[in-house]
Parts: sequence; C-alpha cells; structure tokens
Amino acid sequence: MIEVYLLNLTSQLEKPVEKFLHYFTARRQEKILRYKFTADRNRTVWAELLARSIIAKKMSRPIEEIQIGRDENGKPYVLNSALQISLSHSENWAACSVGEVASGIDVEEDSRDELALAEIFFTTREYHQLCKLNGRARSEKFLSIWTLKESFAKLTGDKLDDVLRVDSVDILSGRNLIFGKNFFVDRAVVGVCTEYSALPECFICIPSTRNLVCAV
Repeated sequence: MIEVYLLNLTSQLEKPVEKFLHYFTARRQEKILRYKFTADRNRTVWAELLARSIIAKKMSRPIEEIQIGRDENGKPYVLNSALQISLSHSENWAACSVGEVASGIDVEEDSRDELALAEIFFTTREYHQLCKLNGRARSEKFLSIWTLKESFAKLTGDKLDDVLRVDSVDILSGRNLIFGKNFFVDRAVVGVCTEYSALPECFICIPSTRNLVCAV
C-alpha cells in the first residue's frame, strides 16, 4: 500500500536552508539556488528532505546515504531501492507518496480564481458543477479535481495540460487500473493516484521539520 506523508512548513518558509544543500547533488543545488524567493526554495528543499527522511527510516540507513535522481521528465526516483516516490509542495505544505508501486501526488491550497481556472482548464460538466457551489465547498471541489488530475499526470507522465481537459470521471474510472483519492487538512487538499489495491486509507501528518531524520 502507498503511504502519504504531509509536512507542515509554516515555521520554515523564510528560514535559510543553505545548511541542508549538502544532501543534494551539485546540479540540484544550482537549480534550488536559482529560485528568486526564499519560500519557493525552501518548499523544494523540504519536500525532498521529507522523502529522504521517510526512505532512510524504511531502509534503516543514514539520510546521507539516500540518493534521489530524476528521469528525463523530472520525475523523482530512489537510487538503489525498490521504493517509488512522488513529491509535491504548495504554500505551507510538502507532500510525499511512497511505496513499492508507482504513484503520483499533488497538494494544493486555496485558489481565489476557481471558476476562472475551471472555465479554462476543466470540462464543461466540471465547470457547471463548480458553479453550483460557493465558498469552501467550491474551493474544496475545485482543488479535489485539480489535485487528482495533476497526481494522475505525475503517475502516467502525461502532459498536465492534456489531463486537465479530460473529465476526472473518465480519468479515474479504473482505466489502466489507476484510481485516485483525496485527503483534506486545514485549507489544503491532497490528491494521490495509484493502483486500486495500493490506495492509502489515511495520511500521516508531520507537524514540524524537527520530526525528520535529519534532526533539524
């Protein structure tokens, strides 16, 4: 079964993360340091440190020995391990799905332009469905659809623009044995896609970066 982990980043978004860069390859460090805003840099760092911490615990190895690579599409993978991962981050959260089968994960927080985005990217049915809702109900429904579509794209390698324009009912109808599930925490919504038999029943919330193996 896939496990889903969420890490709260509220206290870390403006703190320097340069002392953790030694965990990353030189090429990855260069990409991280190109981010203009500290918060964007930090989200990227902590999402990967979350994955490394989880894998280190599962493999009973020091976090320094855990290596994460990326394929030609940018999808992360664990070197020298059967474990497969997917990463995401948004606003105050980093998310990771991990297991021995492939998965895709996406976490998103509130959007102020749900209807405008849905009219552009979603199907007519989904757009009209959102028009019937208001407030938090509309926001959660929009984010539920979006995160499931993005996690599906991460799993399959399909282009996100193409996936967004396909109805979520058709995407997650069991075609290719891929199914999706949403989780809700605070004002964030998580979507995860994987094989039906591997769908997680719940998620694990890590309230602080101090709970990670890297002892921060």
